[in-house]
Amino acid sequence: MRIITILIGILYFGVLLAQTPGPNELYKKIANYYQQNPYELEIVRHIHKNVFRYDTTVSYFGYLALNQQEFFIFTFDSTFSITSGLLSSDDNYQLQANSPQKIRIKKNELNGTIYSRLDEIPAKQASTFLKLVTRYSLSNSVTLKYNKYYAKTRNGYIETDTSTFRITKVTQTIPYKKEYHQYDEFLYIQLPDSIERTIKEQIKILTSSAKDFPVTTFKELEKKQIPSENFEGKPFAFKDIVSFNKGPLNTFMNGKYVIVDFFYQACLPCHKMTKYILDWLPSVDSSKIILIGINPADSEISMKAEIEKRNINYAIVLGKQAKEAAKKYTGGHYPTLMIIDPAGIIRAVHTGMSKSFLTKAEKIISK
Repeated sequence: MRIITILIGILYFGVLLAQTPGPNELYKKIANYYQQNPYELEIVRHIHKNVFRYDTTVSYFGYLALNQQEFFIFTFDSTFSITSGLLSSDDNYQLQANSPQKIRIKKNELNGTIYSRLDEIPAKQASTFLKLVTRYSLSNSVTLKYNKYYAKTRNGYIETDTSTFRITKVTQTIPYKKEYHQYDEFLYIQLPDSIERTIKEQIKILTSSAKDFPVTTFKELEKKQIPSENFEGKPFAFKDIVSFNKGPLNTFMNGKYVIVDFFYQACLPCHKMTKYILDWLPSVDSSKIILIGINPADSEISMKAEIEKRNINYAIVLGKQAKEAAKKYTGGHYPTLMIIDPAGIIRAVHTGMSKSFLTKAEKIISK
């Protein structure tokens, strides 16, 4: 049986070798693939190698064309949750998963960031035969190596799948000294369909919400930065809070510890943190503690749809009160969490997604 398997493998390799396309044909097949799959999600593993070919940096980024004019290039964490991204059409806007605003970025501000890697994305450069040749130069020959087609380019190599002709790897030489060069490798990874669907859904939520985000710049953000105030030990500044789904909250909050969760709908870390809280709440005395969400960014219409979709059963504050509270306590960072004791004193404030806040809250409640 083993001999038969080996023979089949040899035969398959021989057929591929005999059918290895020429440079012209290979590039046309690559362009044809990207023409037929213009909105395919790309996940890229980027490796920079020094002159001794040692890996010096390894990073990941992703890319998705939204339509013929717009594209989104993004970073993500180990759980494939998007942390930030660049929405680009006529203008470039940076979106952050923890901030409901879009930052206008000039082209020269892209230098030195992952967003300068736009030219390395096959879906952008291989959409036509001419673009492909212009970007990489036409290869002199194509070889079959490790069951991949391998073409030498002006500054390195292109590797493609043998059945689809999708680019799977690009290697680029960076001239350093006469006989020494640095290298960049871009490996284009295919993820399971379920993960790709999750990533695309995150992109849809973030880029759709961004249409209504206020526009700012890095310079404006620097001017707005003020030293963060320590609110712990001080009274919560807002009285007579009214939620849009539960009504007035004074009676609701009376005699209880309150977890205040500042969030907005397109904030992916916010969704994760809220889930942590909801999973944790049943483990503590529900007669002692409640959760209130404060959302300064979204409308009542969109929040109603979110409540129905996620079966939200806790109070949520919107509108003017939410904006004023968020302006005072978040510094523009989401999620921001705080715990208020029954006397109305803020006992803890935390910025960002972390289960350590819940550990701290549990200690406060148990005292």
